[in-house]
Formats: sequence, structure tokens, C-alpha cells
Amino acid sequence: MTERNLAFLDGALKDKVAIVTGAGQGVGRDTAIAMTQAGARVAVIDINGENAAKVAAELADHGAPGLGITCDVSKRDQVEAAVAAAVAEFGGLDIVFNGAHNLRVVTSPFMETSEDLLHAHLHSGFYGTYYFMQAAYPHLKERGGSIINVGSGAGVKGNAEHLAYAATKEAIRAATRVAAREWGQDGIRVNTICPAAWDTPGMLLGPAGADDATKERMRAMIPLRRFAGGNETASVAVFLASDAASYMTGHSFMVDGGSNIDAGR
Repeated sequence: MTERNLAFLDGALKDKVAIVTGAGQGVGRDTAIAMTQAGARVAVIDINGENAAKVAAELADHGAPGLGITCDVSKRDQVEAAVAAAVAEFGGLDIVFNGAHNLRVVTSPFMETSEDLLHAHLHSGFYGTYYFMQAAYPHLKERGGSIINVGSGAGVKGNAEHLAYAATKEAIRAATRVAAREWGQDGIRVNTICPAAWDTPGMLLGPAGADDATKERMRAMIPLRRFAGGNETASVAVFLASDAASYMTGHSFMVDGGSNIDAGR
């Protein structure tokens, strides 16, 4: 996995405050780092408090110390406490990146998908996103801001054996569009990033990461013939959070190496 130089984003988020969920590893971590490099002060949210604290400390090497917060995003009271802690620490809020999602089991045939699996995805993915959007709204309304949610090409295309995951991601995209229409008048922009597979912790787990042959088959389906580096998704998040994207809201951005060229046809 090759990382890209994000120096061109330096200063893009100067004096902004961001919350990044699922930031204890993988793309969430890369997004927290990229936003710090771009000038933001970042609250690192993760269900694993040790990982959250570790990444928060790591951010000091990239521009400014972060704030590590332990939070189960499927619990509204914990989400509200996390948002309150970030605002109290940094004096406000400008950006929310909703990346948290329980991905321990992603694939399951439709007829074998249990209610428990569906609930696990909805509660961590959709409800976590919904709770953070609602908790952040009053603070974002004070000075305008940007919410970046995470969808997936699996939902856009309706990948086989991805019922729970795909349905959750499409629910997130629907919530994005609704909020963009309602909150635009408040100066709040809401967009979705839909990545393809990236070879980092949290993705390519389970059957998709079982062996190199499976990874090669996945890679062959990507027109660019490679998985994304974590900061390739992060750079789009920084752009959407910045003033450079000040007239963009309600959209889904496919950060997928061309995997979804035929989406919607």
C-alpha cells in the first residue's frame, strides 16, 4: 500500500475542530492524521480507548495533540458525552467524520443473514452516524461546518452476500441527503465518501482477507489495479471538510479506483 504526499492540503483546515469516529486504526486513523496535518484539532473517537489514546498522542507528531475519547457509537449517551467532551476541550466543532462501523462479519448470504448481524451493522454504522449527526448539529450550526459520512460501493451496487453491510451503508447515504437538504440553510454541508477496499486493519478481514489469492481477485476488479492507501480516502475527507468544497453538499464521492464506474446504470 503506497501512501500519497498530502502536503498540498497543509493549512486547509487551519483553526478547525474535528471529530473522527473509528479513528483508532485504519482509515479513521489516517483521516485523523490528515486533518491534523491540514491544521485541525482532532478528537479521536474509538470503542477501544487504548487505541484512541495512542492515536491522539501520535497526532502531536503531525501538528497538534489530539483528544482520545472512548465511545461505543451505538450508545446515544456515550455519543453525546463524546461530542460534549470534544467541544469543551477545543471550544467548538466544525467537522464530523463518521467512520465507525463494526466490520467483524461483512459477508453473509441473504437467507443466512440473521437479525443479530443486521442489528450489529445498523447499530454501529447507521445509528452511530445518526447519533453523532444529531449530537453535533447544534454546535455545527453555531459556525457552519461539514459532516463526512462513509458509505460503500457495496451498497451502491448491491453486492451479493452483503445485505447487512450494504443496507446500512445505503441508509447512511439516505441520511446524508436528507440532512443536506434540511441543514444547508444552517451552513452545514453533508456528504458521503464511498471507498472501495483498502488493505488496512478493519478492512479485508474475514473471508475477504483470508488469503493472498482472494486479495488478488479483488484487486483485479479495480480498474487502477491496486487497493487504496488510507490517506487517499483521507485526502478526500480533508477536501470535503475544507472551504475548497464550500458549495458541495448532499453528494456521494466514489473513492474506489474506478470500481463503481457502472454504478446506477
